[in-house]
Amino acid sequence: MTVLITGAGRGIGRAIALALASKGHTTILTARTMTELETVKQEIESKNGKAFIYSCDITSNDALTSLLDSVKNDVGNIDVLINNAGIGESAKLEDTTDEFWQKTFAINVDAPFFLARAVVPQMKKSGKGTIINIASTAALEGFNYTSAYTASKHALLGLSRALAVELRKSNISVHTICPGFVRTDILTKSVENITKRTGRSSTDAEVELGKMNASGKIIEPEEVANIVLDVISGVNKNELITL
Repeated sequence: MTVLITGAGRGIGRAIALALASKGHTTILTARTMTELETVKQEIESKNGKAFIYSCDITSNDALTSLLDSVKNDVGNIDVLINNAGIGESAKLEDTTDEFWQKTFAINVDAPFFLARAVVPQMKKSGKGTIINIASTAALEGFNYTSAYTASKHALLGLSRALAVELRKSNISVHTICPGFVRTDILTKSVENITKRTGRSSTDAEVELGKMNASGKIIEPEEVANIVLDVISGVNKNELITL
């Protein structure tokens, strides 16, 4: 299958790309930083996988349109869309600026909506398709200093649920994966904020964040990637998956 992954240059997106390529899927990778994408592509090709890379600012609808035009010309139809790119900075409500709020929604909600709307018609023609949105446990509950992030992830889950109902009759499945704290840049920033605010060591801060996960520890990006593999293969048919 041909899979488009946003935010594929590092973290969860990179892990998903490597996992899918290892199973023979053609990966279409996009992110803002081309050097990161080139590194992931080299990793994939070193193991005889196939990857196409495109630098794209997903906050721009024009850039997304250009991306999809390039993908159509270079690769063809998209069988699976994985909306992974996300921003998760924290701020007190009174420090959450209009720009910060709008940027968070542009990346976490608007881009997944735009991409889903763009690829669904071709999926309907194909008679099947899969959309996977990477959300967060913040889509299910609230956390301190994350009004923009939590609201955006709730919105992404709402979008997923609506599309799952609407598209089910077209044989297009829509899934939302809601991990807790994963070893990504967002975790690094969270740890830094805790150490600055409390004076705790980074190790202690990470342990405390890990305790908030169902497993009691920090989730590795590869664990999320394995769930994506299960969804695409049909092993996991759940529309909402938490970990």
